[in-house]
Amino acid sequence: MPSRMRLAILCITVTVFMSACALTTPAAVRPTWAPESVASAITTRSAEAQVASGSQSYKLTVTASCHADEQLVGGGFDASSVFEYALVQSTSYPANNGWTVKGDSISHYVLDAYAYCLRGEPSLGTHIVSGETCPAGNIALSHGTADQGIVTLCAARHVTSMSRATAPITLSSRENGYLSQSAHAVCPAGTIALNGDTTVGVTLASTATDAFAGWEIIAGGEGSGEVYANCFTFA
Repeated sequence: MPSRMRLAILCITVTVFMSACALTTPAAVRPTWAPESVASAITTRSAEAQVASGSQSYKLTVTASCHADEQLVGGGFDASSVFEYALVQSTSYPANNGWTVKGDSISHYVLDAYAYCLRGEPSLGTHIVSGETCPAGNIALSHGTADQGIVTLCAARHVTSMSRATAPITLSSRENGYLSQSAHAVCPAGTIALNGDTTVGVTLASTATDAFAGWEIIAGGEGSGEVYANCFTFA
């Protein structure tokens, strides 16, 4: 084939290829959750630790982590097999893209950490800050207490509001054989619970209820207070 013809064919091929590239636009990122069905797009990741047989220390640290294509939106914990309610649950907080819990007790127990992980698109722009206050324009999804103090998981977008639901709880462990008691607060329809706690007693478990419809705690101790759930809407 003459060299001029080969050159012409090559030029035509390159031109067609470049034209095709110029017409190709990046595919839009497909959403993996929708505002009306956020709860169904959240996966609970868990991790467990327990005191080893013969251990001289009852301190435990456990972290549940979201996958790389997920974003942390909250977390909780469950301490089981605790003698009476002798748990020193010192820290429970967001860390990186997961949830860390630290505890101590006077005997063998099991400690589970839970991370609530939203499939990744669209991004909420989540980030963790020191203290209780998020930057202007952000909404606090979860608070926790780490070794260095209070930390807060903030969302920069797609979270439109937060409200608090409460329910009463009265603890009387000495009167019922030092058993723990449970109670839960239910969020209004159209919102989901990502964080919560109780104002009384020693908390042995603090977790979202089914479908993130509310927040449940298990606690031991004495006195009256409330269980609360922080309830969120998305857009």
